[in-house]
Amino acid sequence: MKLKRLAPVLASLAAVSLVAAGCSGDSEAESTEGAATGQPIKVGQIIPIESAGLSVATQAAGLTASIDALNSRGGVGGRPLELIQCDSTGDPNKEVDCANKMVSEGVVATLADFTPTSAESVSQILQTAGIPRIGLNPMNIADFTAPNVFTPFSGSLLTLYGLVDTLVAEGKTKLSLMRPDVPVAAMLIQLLGPAVQAKGAEIVNEVAVGAGATDYTQFVVAAERNDAQGVIMALTANESNQIAESFDQLGSKLSYGNAATSFTQADLQNLGAFATSAVYTSPVPAPSSSTEDFPGLEPFLADMEASDEQGLERENLTGTELFSWLSVLAFSQVAEGLGSSVNPNTVMQGFENAKDLDMKGLVPNWTPGAVQPFGIFQRVSNSMMYRMKFDGDTVVTDPKQYDLRGQ
Repeated sequence: MKLKRLAPVLASLAAVSLVAAGCSGDSEAESTEGAATGQPIKVGQIIPIESAGLSVATQAAGLTASIDALNSRGGVGGRPLELIQCDSTGDPNKEVDCANKMVSEGVVATLADFTPTSAESVSQILQTAGIPRIGLNPMNIADFTAPNVFTPFSGSLLTLYGLVDTLVAEGKTKLSLMRPDVPVAAMLIQLLGPAVQAKGAEIVNEVAVGAGATDYTQFVVAAERNDAQGVIMALTANESNQIAESFDQLGSKLSYGNAATSFTQADLQNLGAFATSAVYTSPVPAPSSSTEDFPGLEPFLADMEASDEQGLERENLTGTELFSWLSVLAFSQVAEGLGSSVNPNTVMQGFENAKDLDMKGLVPNWTPGAVQPFGIFQRVSNSMMYRMKFDGDTVVTDPKQYDLRGQ
């Protein structure tokens, strides 16, 4: 069965809001058995898995696979990581429940969280408890202000800024914004508007795409209004694929800018002219990229392929799995230096003091405390993006990262 995927939706995705309740459906992965046999170290993840419009099941599966692989190699000083994974289902109340669960379970950190619908509340709960968040995919202003957040990649929200730069560089100055039809995503145009204007461009259409629509051609037609030239895609993977199919049906001439994590290689191979004409950005290389350009993909792919999780073959990866793998990589490096004293306080201090963590060349070596403002975002640790094109077979990632700051 194929995993659901999520586009960096940046769409808020900057904060996007959905529905569900309680934490009763949480998946708790017991500590994996393998080379690591010591006392488990509890880590957590808050993420929407079973969600109609916000599922990031690939990122969740990627974290499970990454932890299993680490444990098979001895864990952290012989101690396995035990994952407490809470499915928020994209519901704001359940996100809060999941945050409280992390506190009651006594996790030392959360890894690769994605909490767009109650970002401020979740941040307050975990910050008050002194729990660091490693590799959070930031989607809300609150995610860029909390001092307990340490993220080695720019994340999905800033991916949209990269898409604006890329489209404008190709001469597309009249842009449509496609976003999920949910209340919080309505904030996106306010977040992106100043950046678009600063580039000498304008957003001429805002198209709200409802999850589960039966006719997606209507959204492509809406995006073409007002002489639009390009589209900023801030949608989930499922909706992005539906839009792509409608693009081909209509023979649309719009240029689409997509978060690379919206599509797998298998998806793009079935999407014809849309796939080859679109541009893509991501804070991490595409999983199908050349391992000669990105040798760090080899251990990542090996960990995914060794997993019992479904859908982690290379052609089915979106790149959100890399968010999880890099989070585990960073956590293990810091935790190894803490000896037997691995708790929220020591992990927090460890990340505050860490320098030049090895990110295997997939993102720059990382000093977590080296944050600086980027526009309205107060704490950005890494403002780099990759640009990509699809050649009809694979996604080709330009090895040279692009700095959103224009440096």
